[in-house]
Amino acid sequence: MRMSTKISVIFMIALILNSGLALATPEFSERSREGCMTCHLEPMGGSLSDTGLEFAASGYVWPPEGGFRVIGPIRKGVRFFIGLVHMLAAFIWLGTILYVHLMLKPAYAEKGLPMGEVRLGIVSMFLVGLTGILLTISRIKGTGVLYHSPWGNVLLLKILIYLIMISSAAFVVVFIGPRLKGVSARADFPQDGVFDPLTLAAFDGQGGRRALIAYEGRVYDVTGLRLWKDGQHMKHKAGGDMTDFLPKAPHGMEKLEPLKVVGTYDESASLQKTFHQRAFYFIAYMNLVLVFCAITTLAYWRWGI
Repeated sequence: MRMSTKISVIFMIALILNSGLALATPEFSERSREGCMTCHLEPMGGSLSDTGLEFAASGYVWPPEGGFRVIGPIRKGVRFFIGLVHMLAAFIWLGTILYVHLMLKPAYAEKGLPMGEVRLGIVSMFLVGLTGILLTISRIKGTGVLYHSPWGNVLLLKILIYLIMISSAAFVVVFIGPRLKGVSARADFPQDGVFDPLTLAAFDGQGGRRALIAYEGRVYDVTGLRLWKDGQHMKHKAGGDMTDFLPKAPHGMEKLEPLKVVGTYDESASLQKTFHQRAFYFIAYMNLVLVFCAITTLAYWRWGI
């Protein structure tokens, strides 16, 4: 192919590609019913004015009111850092809820909220809310976009889920948590050596009481062990059945073999839960459902719109 022919082909391809961009100008002008100079800085098109940028960002809705910001009040580098903190805090918050339900089970906190998780949850919820507000301000010009665009509708749903979750968390911390108490049974060894859930729960290692745990039908004495100080080992508390938890631990049953067996365990007698414990379970599983709702909403918000 001759050089002149090659140049002609390249010129034609460039002309075709450029024509697609040129055809957009009268189309946008027709939508807005305004002249070209309303959105462009030059009579024949070219660079966009502030009005043109707002028009493009609002989804080509005229007048461009209540749309998305093109140039936000927060610099790009700062916005990236805020977004990073937002995602990290959300990961910690929602990930902790999933871990508690899928690995530890809510039962580990029914006798009292662990303060470490409470502090972590409060900090992460606060950071999610604060950074979410800043990111929203940097993206939209007004609240109108929350009601008049699919993107805004999903964002509004995310905000609603967040408000429900922090409200339920505040209710648990303020009203439910202080009233989550262990059962009031006396820490007396049963005459026949058979512990039921109510009897075993009294041996929680608190207030000078002995610390006992059950595993596969046997009751072990962990009183005085360094790893069971004050009746608590990691996130597990004495006075309960560890059968479901030990297989998930980094060690096996060999840790129980040196311990003294003080009786057998009969789980058939169910431990009656208090009103506040039942309320705690309801809110805990409600939040689990909301976590999946939040993840689904986020996925649709990012890739479904």
